[in-house]
Amino acid sequence: MGRSFYYVAATVVVTICIVSSGAGAQEAKDTSGTNPAVLSRTLAISNEYRFLPGDEYYDITNLRYTEPFFDGKASVRLTLPFDGTNLTGDNQFGIGDISAKFNWIPYISRQQAFILSTEIFAPTASEDVFGTGKWVAAPGLTWAYFASPEIIVAPAYIQSLSFAGDSDRADVNRGDFDLYVVYKPHAKRWWLTSDVTASYDFEAKKAPMSWEVALGFNLGKLASGGAINGYIRPGIGIGNDRPYDFNMEVGVSLVSF
Repeated sequence: MGRSFYYVAATVVVTICIVSSGAGAQEAKDTSGTNPAVLSRTLAISNEYRFLPGDEYYDITNLRYTEPFFDGKASVRLTLPFDGTNLTGDNQFGIGDISAKFNWIPYISRQQAFILSTEIFAPTASEDVFGTGKWVAAPGLTWAYFASPEIIVAPAYIQSLSFAGDSDRADVNRGDFDLYVVYKPHAKRWWLTSDVTASYDFEAKKAPMSWEVALGFNLGKLASGGAINGYIRPGIGIGNDRPYDFNMEVGVSLVSF
């Protein structure tokens, strides 16, 4: 993981902790960022390092901003990825495919919620290895079940399809099933998540799978009632078509600021 990521992350943490010192506001809602039915203004930076077979690697630094609207029933999230890899034989670094994701909660109750989403990926990658060369739409449906005040179970399905772009590049047609589980103890400043993803690439005829487990923690509260959070998320690839042998992701986020 690049030094620049840690410098930026450390600067964000120190700055926000100074701003929020002495704040005594109570959180009006969950500011952990783990509840898919809570759409909050969020600024996040993360770095994921993927260990690929052999001595190859793929590194992704994502900068994300989420803005809610319609009284928190909808949101738009912008993602700017910076990638690095040696898949081509030499180390390459550049920008990946920028995306915008729209979320809408048509139904929510004390026990469950349904979240509709669509993410649009633009072919902005500076190198072919960092993107698909296609405009891609990825509509999805998430069902969030609030099993208890401490546990959320949220299966989701996303279908990614290319609809324009470079005709010389392969089309995109992939389905992703994601089983996401959150355990957040009451009145604690930490939480655990489990994320199992099973995909099928209809173009490549492959079925990659992965499992990631995250430990998240609250680093401080803001005067606005928001929070600054951090997490570490290791993961493993599963099966012959696994997307990586294993990976490690770390990140910090500013929620409800």
